[in-house]
Amino acid sequence: MRALATLMGASVLILAQSAPASAAKQVRCTIRSILGRHAKGPTDRRLAFLKRQLSRPPFSTFKSFQLLDVKTMRIPRGAVRAARLPTKKIARLTFKGLVKAKRGTRLRMHLSITPPRALGFLPGTQFTIANGGTLLIGGARFAGGTLVVSVTCRK
Repeated sequence: MRALATLMGASVLILAQSAPASAAKQVRCTIRSILGRHAKGPTDRRLAFLKRQLSRPPFSTFKSFQLLDVKTMRIPRGAVRAARLPTKKIARLTFKGLVKAKRGTRLRMHLSITPPRALGFLPGTQFTIANGGTLLIGGARFAGGTLVVSVTCRK
């Protein structure tokens, strides 16, 4: 019986040591504010890496894209970092940890976009993306088009 308890204890120790998926201390994220327009026009060359995503629904309804703003931040695990969007709303991004998946480790994040003077933390969306992956969110009307928020994170 004692040998079984020792073996079980060793198994738990091995599992604990082999589970570094949630061990990342911080991620580096870039929030891009993009203006999508229905009128034909050029697409900003700095958005070339998003061409495939922007050409699929619901973003395929736009005929041109302009990069308005880029904010890069380091987010420690469990911390919230904020960035002001061109609409004056505040994007709050939280790094929740890492998740093991079949195709490698994914980043678990939480995003909330709130009015500038909101006192409370409004519900947002929790999502996972591949390391270096990008989440696109269509949003409010702005400057004759629609603001699209792009969130790219990597460990």
